[in-house]
Amino acid sequence: MTKAIIIMAKVPRAGNVKTRLRSLLDSEQAAEFAECLLDDTIKKVKSLNNQLIIAFSPENELGFFDKFLLSETFFIEQKGSDLGEKMFNAFEFAFRQNLDAVVMIGTDSPTFPPEFIEQAFEFLENSDAVLGKTSDGGFYLIGLRRLQKEIFTGIEWSSEKTFEQTKKNILRTGFKLEETSDWYDVDLPQDLEKLSKDFEQNEFSRRIAPKTFQWLKANL
Repeated sequence: MTKAIIIMAKVPRAGNVKTRLRSLLDSEQAAEFAECLLDDTIKKVKSLNNQLIIAFSPENELGFFDKFLLSETFFIEQKGSDLGEKMFNAFEFAFRQNLDAVVMIGTDSPTFPPEFIEQAFEFLENSDAVLGKTSDGGFYLIGLRRLQKEIFTGIEWSSEKTFEQTKKNILRTGFKLEETSDWYDVDLPQDLEKLSKDFEQNEFSRRIAPKTFQWLKANL
């Protein structure tokens, strides 16, 4: 089975990332923190030796990724009027590369184990779709064997309804769906506190997201 992982990545510039953490981080710190999340996510994906696709925004920021030395990586600009359309377009690009299975993640869940991605691909050997739910009602992972635009329409993105609405859309298409274990995103101040406790208590989490851990240790 030919496989790829898409990372949905926003280039971390001061003022345009992690704005909901502004009660704890100024705009420069938020950008630094977001870059650590991105760096750890890229390293996690590269450790799995699958084709990597980075769907980035804003446009004309491709040069930012030079520092990561990502040979044999596809880069595409995120295009669409909302997140659902951007995700659909990224999946559509991936499937045009004659891939059998594609898993998409973001950068907001730095400590979820890479084994969850491997499990997602295992599920996709016998299923059409896979989702990984976050504690705030969203999802940190979505994987597909085939694509239907209806999956990404009519969703209240970045809300507590996102996961359930996406799940209903997937099932409505007749796709067979599996779910990976729940995890958490880091979007709000309380999420950052949860991440800090996670690092404090779990060496495994520190190994999965070392840059993020070191940054938090030095700055908070």
